[in-house]
Amino acid sequence: MTKSAPRRFRRILLVLALLGFTGFNAVSFMQARSFTHYERSGQRTKIPERMSAWDKARVLVCGATMPRPTNHAKPSDEGLPFTTHKFPGAHGLSIEAWRVEGRAGRPVVLMFPGYAAPKDMFLPAARELHAMGCELWLVDFHGAGGSAGDTTSIGWDEADDVAAAVRAARQFAPDAPVVLYGCSMGAAAILRAVHLGAVKPDALILECPFDRLVTTVGNRFQSMGVPAFPLAHALVFWGGVQGGFDGFAHNPVEYARAVRCPTLLMGGEHDRRVGMPAARAIASALGGHGTFKVFAGQGHVGYFHRAPAEWRRTVRNFLFEISPQPATPRADAASVAPTRG
Repeated sequence: MTKSAPRRFRRILLVLALLGFTGFNAVSFMQARSFTHYERSGQRTKIPERMSAWDKARVLVCGATMPRPTNHAKPSDEGLPFTTHKFPGAHGLSIEAWRVEGRAGRPVVLMFPGYAAPKDMFLPAARELHAMGCELWLVDFHGAGGSAGDTTSIGWDEADDVAAAVRAARQFAPDAPVVLYGCSMGAAAILRAVHLGAVKPDALILECPFDRLVTTVGNRFQSMGVPAFPLAHALVFWGGVQGGFDGFAHNPVEYARAVRCPTLLMGGEHDRRVGMPAARAIASALGGHGTFKVFAGQGHVGYFHRAPAEWRRTVRNFLFEISPQPATPRADAASVAPTRG
């Protein structure tokens, strides 16, 4: 072998390594874009547990398809008179909320949905809360439903939408207790808003907030049977670059340490998106301010659909503790069955 042969071999290895690095980051960039940008058309990608091997391979290369969340029902479908309100949120984008008036002196509950979900996901729960006398504000984050935009930062900039919605609600009921209710990403956005000092609620109700963005992204990769590292880290990095935020600093478990109000934290025993270790970490960070409720046998969010009687009892008792006024919820008979159009 001539002296030039080892040099050629090293150059080939270097070229292959550069091509691999470039290809990996190109795929990660596409993954991140599909994760943080909603499509105006197309069919939503199946959840990982229902994907075939071909589906998983295609998603790993091209990214998931996430259509822009759309509301298919409205409060009047649940017998709730409402008004629609719009106000500027993150980046000045128009935010849409439905307001359902409640009884004087009862809490005002602002409800924030999860990733790729519109506000109508809360309608069955809203009916229950309204029966307890609460005023309701169901809010679409920017990029979803009736709000402007088509992107998401998985709760980072959505914290500004939370703060904007609280300001809007305060104009109608300045003296009423304010309760912020969030599911998954919505819960993460609430915790970030509290951490930033942008809101000072009287109580929080949180369903399944993730502890760290990189962890929850890693859980999605693991559910497809692939290792979280380095895929999750690359996606979080490129998602932050595209969205202008630091995904590695997006850690609700750290935000939770700033909470100084009564907080009901709800989690599912079999939640694969967040996981019980993450839920327990947030419960620990909340300290004496938190009440941790685990729904046995349940997965990720939507307990007002899947465990209605248990959810109703848990939420009603919590609201009574923070605002002990008479509440007259309707009988338990099938009152939180989903009614999406």
